Amino acid sequence: MHGGLARRRFLAMGCRFEVLLDREHASLDPGAIDAVAIGIDELVVDWHHRLSAFERGSITACINNTPAGEPVAIDPEMYTLCALSERMRVLTGGCFNIAAGTMMHAIGFREESIGDLRGIDLQNAITLDERRSTITRNDERVRIDFGGIAKGFVLDLVREELAEYGIGNAFVHGGTSSILAVGTDPDGHDWCVRTGSVNLCAGEYGIGISEPTGRELNDGNNRIGHIVDPRDREHSGRLIVGGGDERVAVVHGSAAVADALSTAVCVDENSLGCAIDRGIGELSCVVRGVDGVDRVLIDRLGVVSSQC
Repeated sequence: MHGGLARRRFLAMGCRFEVLLDREHASLDPGAIDAVAIGIDELVVDWHHRLSAFERGSITACINNTPAGEPVAIDPEMYTLCALSERMRVLTGGCFNIAAGTMMHAIGFREESIGDLRGIDLQNAITLDERRSTITRNDERVRIDFGGIAKGFVLDLVREELAEYGIGNAFVHGGTSSILAVGTDPDGHDWCVRTGSVNLCAGEYGIGISEPTGRELNDGNNRIGHIVDPRDREHSGRLIVGGGDERVAVVHGSAAVADALSTAVCVDENSLGCAIDRGIGELSCVVRGVDGVDRVLIDRLGVVSSQC
């Protein structure tokens, strides 16, 4: 590893995070740079405890355990995350939805069983009140889960912290699937991310990478991927059959948007065009199909390259 980089690794949000900060081209002294890296660690871990669906004291657990119809007051940052999640649901035609956690429970990805989902409306699962800064579940069976957007959202907060301390060159990733690039590497080159046979010259962007079979259950001869379709009227989850080499990589100015959109495109490629038509902004997207071949669906940012 380049000697000019401050490096910190830690576990949070179900994966290993890694922080790389450029010491040589920062205005802070090396000790202060190391302190910023520790601060990023603490920021991510704090949000892990806020958002984890597995911790009884988390805000997510509080929302899920509050009776349906009863508003839950949340802090402004948490409200921003909920509002962004709802915006992504609308932009993707329902392919991304934090209420997909309901189906995760129903098909066996969580210890708790919530039973029959017939008649549930996941597209109107929650109500947000901006004036009161509250979120309300509209059905007792609804379970929200921020897993498809949480890491990207936190990386966008990390970007703000880096800007506050005047750090212009940094690279942060969570489990190699949620990525934030700022500035350049110590040699002055764009940070480079390889996905399949394609290189992404990350520049100043966030990258979200989703794979349906990152976690899965076996149901007879079928494999049920952990990315479910919230529009599924049968509420049976998405069945992943065969090799399971699918992968979606999205590059966007916001790491949270990149995260959520990569999940949505895993559900349905048509969600990409839907999001673009509805004003999601400039982006690039690379998809690997079950055949293992990488296809560039769009590269409006000009970041896709055979080499970096």
